[in-house]
Amino acid sequence: MTSNLRNLRKTDRRHFLASGIALLTMAVTGHASAAGRTYKSQNEDDKPKLELCRLRRTEYADGGTNCFYKRQSGGKDALIKVDDQKVRCQSEYLCKRIK
Repeated sequence: MTSNLRNLRKTDRRHFLASGIALLTMAVTGHASAAGRTYKSQNEDDKPKLELCRLRRTEYADGGTNCFYKRQSGGKDALIKVDDQKVRCQSEYLCKRIK
């Protein structure tokens, strides 16, 4: 192959070199423009969707404490019942989103 390159004229060498560079550039660019994410884990959809719930009110009942939380999406309030008397409710937490 090297003997064939020596026999080519200067213009033929330039065309050969330019087409070789063009082919290499296209080969490298084809791999670089591939999709960013090709793998999706199986349990990605199984994760529960979460939203922020903030403390709305606290009720102290005979059997314990009821903490009512307002959902960020504005749906039904979340309720956490604690059996202990005079328990202080946390101000906010991540609760499961209702569909």
